[in-house]
Amino acid sequence: LAPTGIQLPLKPYRVQALVSPAAYDGPMVHDADAGVYFRPHPAGLLAGDGTVPEECDPDRWDPAGDDWFVDGALDAVANRTEFDAGADAAWAGLATATPDGEPLLGEVESGLYVATGWHGHGFLRAPATGEALAEQVLGERDAIPAYDPGRFDGVPEFAVEEGMSL
Repeated sequence: LAPTGIQLPLKPYRVQALVSPAAYDGPMVHDADAGVYFRPHPAGLLAGDGTVPEECDPDRWDPAGDDWFVDGALDAVANRTEFDAGADAAWAGLATATPDGEPLLGEVESGLYVATGWHGHGFLRAPATGEALAEQVLGERDAIPAYDPGRFDGVPEFAVEEGMSL
């Protein structure tokens, strides 16, 4: 939205994932201590999190997975399952944070709607998000107050925090 002059209380940050070619048929695991999740994947095993809790420039960021993430994720898999995974590919992507950890969903100004700030969980919530936003656009539902993009006074300063913590 930068070209429009509209500012949202939103900060991008890097998250990371890796794929192992080793066939993994174990359970889905979220290791809160190690800050890693892993699960079966068609190519073998998918592990992720690797959150870097600091704002990054969305036009200049490194899409490669960091060595510390790859080593830590593979160690967590081995420690929790005794499974020797190895990494075939590791990458980073961008997630978006908001001051209160809740997304921005709804009308920003007349006819302009957003659905962002899901702290890396947007894909998971995409079906319900799309339905709710479509209903708002069509006037079939009121905005969801807890997710109203205008709920903040201006654009407050805030620290980026991981979207999934215990």
